[in-house]
Amino acid sequence: MSYLKKIEQLIPTLTIEEKVGQLFVLAFAGQDSEYALDLVKNMHVGGFYLTDDNADTLKEAAILSAQLQKQAALRACDVPLLLAVDQEGAWGILTKETDLGPGNLALGMADDVKLTENMYQVFAEQMQAIGYNTLLSPCADVNSNPNNPIIGQRAFGEQPEHVAQHVAAAVRGINRTGNIACAKHFPGHGDTATDSHRSLPEVAKNITQLLSEDLPPFIAAIDNDVGIIMTAHINYPAIDAQYPATLSKKILTELLKEKLGFKGLIITDSMNMWAMRKNYSPSDAAILALKAGAHLIMLSEEHYENETTPYKQIQQETINGVVAAVHSGELSLAQLDDILKHVLYFKYQQVKGKQLTNKTVNNDGKKTAEEVARQAIKVLKNDEGLWPLGQTEFYFTCAVNPASYENLVNSRGIGPNDAVPASQVFYLQLQQSKAKVTYLPYEEFSQVLAGNKVIDVQRPMVLLSEDYPLPGETFPQLEQCFRIKKTQQLFGEKLLVLALRSDYELKKLNQETEISTYICTYSSRSVSAKALAKQLVGIKTTK
Repeated sequence: MSYLKKIEQLIPTLTIEEKVGQLFVLAFAGQDSEYALDLVKNMHVGGFYLTDDNADTLKEAAILSAQLQKQAALRACDVPLLLAVDQEGAWGILTKETDLGPGNLALGMADDVKLTENMYQVFAEQMQAIGYNTLLSPCADVNSNPNNPIIGQRAFGEQPEHVAQHVAAAVRGINRTGNIACAKHFPGHGDTATDSHRSLPEVAKNITQLLSEDLPPFIAAIDNDVGIIMTAHINYPAIDAQYPATLSKKILTELLKEKLGFKGLIITDSMNMWAMRKNYSPSDAAILALKAGAHLIMLSEEHYENETTPYKQIQQETINGVVAAVHSGELSLAQLDDILKHVLYFKYQQVKGKQLTNKTVNNDGKKTAEEVARQAIKVLKNDEGLWPLGQTEFYFTCAVNPASYENLVNSRGIGPNDAVPASQVFYLQLQQSKAKVTYLPYEEFSQVLAGNKVIDVQRPMVLLSEDYPLPGETFPQLEQCFRIKKTQQLFGEKLLVLALRSDYELKKLNQETEISTYICTYSSRSVSAKALAKQLVGIKTTK
């Protein structure tokens, strides 16, 4: 029996509750698998947003995914669950056991689309091996605004066509494995000055501007058969004066489906983000999104305000609100059935139809990640010829106050999730390399800058700056710039600034001071920290 025929026979037998549940992708706190299984059995949910909060080892993740899919297979509508993860490089899960590489900005700087394709194949294979079948990646945003607080390293770069090439490669890499790719955040989050985790941004662009500046990566993703596109919680008043993109029929249906010809699934960004929660009730937002053209409503990041957030109640009320809207006719039964038919056909074909093989992890994952990190490192300034230092004696310190590292591992399960900051990995690699380095802890070097401690300022000083893409908060930048300037005043041309971040900092520094040596990794990941340390002391790495 064909999937279409099966679906046509199935839909009339389902209750409204069973139909509505299939349109939700939910998260749950901790390892509460009993609650998750109940959501599958009794709330009929169609998928889950999973993080380290739910399973913090590959073994635990494989057990969880098998449990959830087994429960889903027992339902009258036996379509598999979408098990979705933010595995995108700069953000990721299970970081201790997977190969995330240096992230998208570094991939864009390495500018080898084959490497990008291979890196995303690694992501997909490693998730596929534990039963996670949907990657909420690649990030298809263009870094139009260098002060964007939430995209940054998550984007492939600043030029639309360049980003488009790498987005297309990422989608091909994921598709090659049978897992599902999701391009985000439509129609583009790269030109915002605020983080939609905190508030509702606004972008003053019309359709013509979007088509030339933000949409080429999404068009490339569609051309390469991306399965899912995620919405952005952003107002575009020149296109829709009433609703943000997630709730806009003009953007989701008229632009994405009709003008761009997207035939896959549209999933909302998390409806728990403050861009939504501050402006709409959860159920109203879900109803509006479905009426606008979305197929899946995602409620993730359940510990949004804090760990006491009544997320189970919010989930229940949101689903019940959509059910009530169907009963009242606010959302027509015909529209619900059309959405469900599209969702079920996609899932039967893309998940059940592609029998995932639970392959072993790609053995080239580590090698691919290291190669990207090596190629992404750029010598932006080397006026004094100090780079690399080789066996020269030097000082090393960090521009970051150690207290700033506390939020790298996010309690909501999203973000970098590195238990150890890249600066510690960098210093450990220096020690292993037997470098002639004298480490000055943050507070000790503060005494040097204050004039309370004297050191040899004729010896080179390596100062590490960092940045991490954190949801709902900003890694401190101004303090680091101030410390770099103070250090430059003390060491002058003997200062080497090594940046485990983007190069936007250099542009700010050049307005007020002159940095002679600036080396940038375009990444805050451990693999880049190791590569940077090796290059600093002259350890040759090969392809």
